[in-house]
Amino acid sequence: MLRYFAGFVICLVVFLNLFYNYFFSVNFPFQDDFLLIQFVETVTQGGLGFTGFVKELFRTFNDHKAVIPRLIAFAEYKIAGHLNFRFYIALVLLNITYIFFFVYLQFRKTKLPLYYFIPVPFLFFHPLYHEISGWALNGMQHSYLTAFTVTAILLASKRTDRALAGALLCCFLATFTHGNGILSFPAIIFCFLCFKDFKKATVTAVVMVISLGIYMAGYESGQAVKLPTSITVFFTSLFAFVGSALAMWTNPIFISTLWGAVITAFMVFLLIKASRIYFNAETTVKPGTIELLTLFAFIFITSTVIALFRSWAGTTIASRFQIYASLSTVIFYILMLDYLPFFRKKVMLFTMTALSIFYCSYSYYMYTDIVAGKKTTYLADVYNWQYNRNMFSVEKTIVRNGNFYLLPAYDKGFFKLPDPVVRKAQLDSMFAANEKPGTDYGIFLEDWKVERPVRDGKEYLNYHFLRSNLQPERMRFSDNRFLVLKDSSSGRIYMMNANPKKEGRRQIVRSGNYFKSGFHALIREDDLDNGIYKLAVLNVQNAGKMAFYRLDKELSVKNGSLVLK
Repeated sequence: MLRYFAGFVICLVVFLNLFYNYFFSVNFPFQDDFLLIQFVETVTQGGLGFTGFVKELFRTFNDHKAVIPRLIAFAEYKIAGHLNFRFYIALVLLNITYIFFFVYLQFRKTKLPLYYFIPVPFLFFHPLYHEISGWALNGMQHSYLTAFTVTAILLASKRTDRALAGALLCCFLATFTHGNGILSFPAIIFCFLCFKDFKKATVTAVVMVISLGIYMAGYESGQAVKLPTSITVFFTSLFAFVGSALAMWTNPIFISTLWGAVITAFMVFLLIKASRIYFNAETTVKPGTIELLTLFAFIFITSTVIALFRSWAGTTIASRFQIYASLSTVIFYILMLDYLPFFRKKVMLFTMTALSIFYCSYSYYMYTDIVAGKKTTYLADVYNWQYNRNMFSVEKTIVRNGNFYLLPAYDKGFFKLPDPVVRKAQLDSMFAANEKPGTDYGIFLEDWKVERPVRDGKEYLNYHFLRSNLQPERMRFSDNRFLVLKDSSSGRIYMMNANPKKEGRRQIVRSGNYFKSGFHALIREDDLDNGIYKLAVLNVQNAGKMAFYRLDKELSVKNGSLVLK
């Protein structure tokens, strides 16, 4: 009975996370996703030939050769005639589930009852790494990279010649999915060395060199590659990368670094046990240990490379890397179960289960406002692109630089977007039907000076936050709230994300409401052209029902300066 209950809980946690991520996804490209549009636009113009197609397929972008994501996009274009970024996110979610299944396969080798596995889905399926689970290209790169790596580990552990060929193929595919994929080869070499299989380790090293040579052909270094500023920054980044599953709490750099060091120390202890095979000593390494150690080796090698070349801008704690931190924590938990009898006591099981449930719930609390805000931003930009050919989800320079392929791709129909949540004619009629109210909505502007590290120093940005803590009233959890701006001179109407701030933890428990009242919108200094903008807030429920709130002030924009009137 307990086995069925444990299986139900595990499947429920997985299903709820998949539903959560798919619900908050939108068929709209964000930032690096433009790469897929550019590739399809370039190769469908004609005249490239096979050689030109291969050259575009292997072209370097931001330090990576995203061959596999490009092929997926091109295949979908050939089948469906257009690109669907929500479909790519669905593929990402399938990959994440497969990676979780790999972990489960290693847990089964411990012969422990299934209920010991209950904490694992809570530690793994949550929105900490939302930049993977909710971002098409970034998600495909990291999830396919990891999926190829764990498949290579499964094959390598079989130790047959045919399995070796499959493992090498997976590593090759990982290399041309994301730049870090080349690091899957050292991980597989590590796996073979744990088995004292020097022949297969040597073959893997040779194929790695060949793959690296192919990768480096035509390689162009990106702007983000630079050595760290100090040894302290390097080691902090190294261990924080591994331990950043705990970055949700106060002092994230310290706690992540400490947690990463603890995990790494335990893995070194197990590695020493495994290395006894080299001294003709009896080894007590249990089934599944080498596979999990190999996955951790891949994570640690990746952490080392990122700390070496990316930590110049500060500690590399980023959502797009935190799937590896979650995996590190899960690996640590399973190996602790396997090697420490005390950890298998029922009191420890109940404690770990309770802590993992709390951890998962807190992650949803911390990041759902970010995830929901991205959905609202993309829905707003579906409207903005259709009616104005602009976006606010990325900086204006990115759109301007990408218009040479975004515009023809949209005209040709393969950059195809869903219907907007509202039509311009509807918004015009709403403005016409609602006069400027006399009620004070408590609207105010906040100006922030933001410092952003760049390779040659720092750049300074001006951000403006238009917000109210009073009105409109609370929106439901599944609603989307937009700031609507109508240019008084041109009549153009723009939409922006205006989801309000989330409530505090105690207030959520007391009231059951996640969002506060009011609205909150980010406006960059170059987002809007000069002019006077009428303001409104549009609330759209998931079923399509809308509520329009005309605001009592107007926004004056002049050369990046914003003033409420």
